[in-house]
Amino acid sequence: MNARERTKRLRMDIVDAQHLKNNKLGDPSERYLSVFLPKSYHRSTSKRYPVAYLLHGFSGSAWRFAGDFEMSAGPQWLSFLDGADEAIGSRRCREMILVMPDGANRLGCGQWVDSGCNGNYARYVAEDVVGYVDAHYRTIPERTHRMVQGISSGGFGAFHIGGSHPDIFGAAAICSADMYFEVTHLPFLIRLVNAAWPKGFNGPVRGNMATWISYGLAAAYSPNPRKPPYYCDLPIRFPTGELIDDVWQKWLDFDPIYAYKRYIKAFQRMHIYTDCGNRDEFNLHMGHRILHERLKKARVKHVYDEFNGGHAEQYIERTQKALEWFSDLLKKSR
Repeated sequence: MNARERTKRLRMDIVDAQHLKNNKLGDPSERYLSVFLPKSYHRSTSKRYPVAYLLHGFSGSAWRFAGDFEMSAGPQWLSFLDGADEAIGSRRCREMILVMPDGANRLGCGQWVDSGCNGNYARYVAEDVVGYVDAHYRTIPERTHRMVQGISSGGFGAFHIGGSHPDIFGAAAICSADMYFEVTHLPFLIRLVNAAWPKGFNGPVRGNMATWISYGLAAAYSPNPRKPPYYCDLPIRFPTGELIDDVWQKWLDFDPIYAYKRYIKAFQRMHIYTDCGNRDEFNLHMGHRILHERLKKARVKHVYDEFNGGHAEQYIERTQKALEWFSDLLKKSR
């Protein structure tokens, strides 16, 4: 994609997010929004398009999708935008508008869930972002023509945003999502305890990603407006590493292998796609297997897939696959 075409089709808008205003962390409510338009968008003034909302992972941003190169895209260097064009150009995927909201905060990521301290990131996407896109672009403003998708923290967000807003989204693609916290998240907390030695907890440690993740998740799952400057309760004690049961339970209430119960009726109305690498470094594939079995038992129809790879591998190809899956749904809905 040459620079002229890129400038024409890639928009970097600013959304004034009402649901992020006055958050305790002091993060801005004005957020960048990457919008990637189909090739045919400027050839017509009347044609309307379905929309895929793509959520970034922890430490990501709306700018992430606009990068020129991605080293994990198979044997070649490929941008995300070129990868999306490749799927659409080969006719494996219908033309659609791709929207990439910004979920970053000063602790790494709002995890795309509503938090009284962090801001209400789920409502921000479902109401502020969707409302903005429908008002400013030629969308098909129907739930059947909207998908929310993400990988890692973004996949976790797709699970919760889709499940809590089935009247807005007709499809959710949940990829390598955070889940099975007893196995996947406890290691972060143990590393936080070790990194805090000997002085105790005093915020994220420079250069130690596990400590940033621990505080970022706590601000999303166990916020506490009376505890500045991080406004959260950690679910683990220093220096013993013992879990604090009532705080840990707040975390588990967000864990998809348990939280699915409150979304069963929503998911039964939606189309659900899940995938994960079978060698995920954080063992998220185990949680995906559990969720798959529990959704089956709850009679929630869904697509389940495991690919041969790790957590961050093949994210372009996997997003392409999710877009193609969504495109197939659109064909069937005609």
